[in-house]
Amino acid sequence: MNERFGLRSRRPSPGLGLLCVVLLSAACGSRDPRDERVHRAREGRGDLVIAAAWPWDLRKEIRYGEGLQMAVDEVNAAGGIGGRHLRLARYDDRESIDHGRIVAQQIAGNPDVVAVIGHLQSYITVQTAGVYSQAGLVLVAPTSTDPKLTQLGYTRVFRATFTDNSVGRQLAELVASQQRKKVAVYYIRNDYGRNVANAFEERARQLGISVQARNSYDPSEQASERTFDQVLTEWKPMNLDAILLAGEVPSAAIFVAQARRKGIDVPIIGGDAMSSPALMAVAGAAAEGTTVASFFNPDEPRPEVVRFNAAFAAKYGVPPDAGSALGYDCVQLLAHAMKEARSAVPEDVARALHALKGWRGVTGAFSFDEGGDAAKPVIFSVVRGGRFEYLPTPAPAPSPASPASPTSPTSPTGAARAVETRP
Repeated sequence: MNERFGLRSRRPSPGLGLLCVVLLSAACGSRDPRDERVHRAREGRGDLVIAAAWPWDLRKEIRYGEGLQMAVDEVNAAGGIGGRHLRLARYDDRESIDHGRIVAQQIAGNPDVVAVIGHLQSYITVQTAGVYSQAGLVLVAPTSTDPKLTQLGYTRVFRATFTDNSVGRQLAELVASQQRKKVAVYYIRNDYGRNVANAFEERARQLGISVQARNSYDPSEQASERTFDQVLTEWKPMNLDAILLAGEVPSAAIFVAQARRKGIDVPIIGGDAMSSPALMAVAGAAAEGTTVASFFNPDEPRPEVVRFNAAFAAKYGVPPDAGSALGYDCVQLLAHAMKEARSAVPEDVARALHALKGWRGVTGAFSFDEGGDAAKPVIFSVVRGGRFEYLPTPAPAPSPASPASPTSPTSPTGAARAVETRP
């Protein structure tokens, strides 16, 4: 999105490069970098380093780092991992694919790193997953919802959230549970928007929901009221029960505001990329009643959420957000796997993660399938009084032809997999 990496590297002379190789070989005992990582994880005495790759400078409004650090502090206060403390190493990817690759190489070259938590954007995580795999690292993706991430065949890649496809299916089940039969679908024309819209429409058909219209908009456009005017004019006379909006803020918020100005008052139901305070900041009062999918809502009454809210507020003096909860869960998830494996060696940690059955985190229960996806339900929130209010998850919606669709993540055999906050 924003590429502000302006440092230029100078090419070293051949002599200097040879000297560096000699010194590195001597320091590492001529070990292969992956072997050195395993040796330090197994035999070392210092901190166990978890790399956190994220656009730290560009996304200061998200309290993600606080969630990561709170988990690290709790693990260390309880004795760490086999007596060794965890330590975070922050790497800023600038939300740029090019810089994300540079960061991934830097992380791969640090033999003290035993795991990676990153990145924010799916388009970076998908591009860098191979670097981490080659380096023998465990990668836990906190917010990357693109299904491609876990279809690449890497055995140490894990997704801590749901997929775009899962979001689309569960949004359709929410619509069905509300007895809404006629909907229009509007989506942003990128991988995220298409994935959510396609999955919604497929599941909607199974549930007897009729998609009356389907339109999209170009993500490269500078969104304004004019961007959506023609579509909304066409939709206004339709007898719709709801609008499915697979968009991203701020453009999705502009759509919501314009729909209300046009007099379209049917419920608007959005994907997880709309679960941002920017929805209310841009749409204002027009956002009231909009329902969105999300990773987390602090009003959810589960004991894990109640405890986390209290601890986070006591430590930082502010309430947690979805980023806080995901960051916290990712660290605690890795720490739990290391304790179960009695090892910080990445291969051992990966096996322990695959063996998890219903580990309860703040953002839900974790069980990973063979590909590394976590079968987690979507959290729904509705805008009321200018804030996201928790909306209890509806009961699974049976399709007219069968008790439940095998592709539904709410059925016993279903598998789920975010965000962007923003893929």
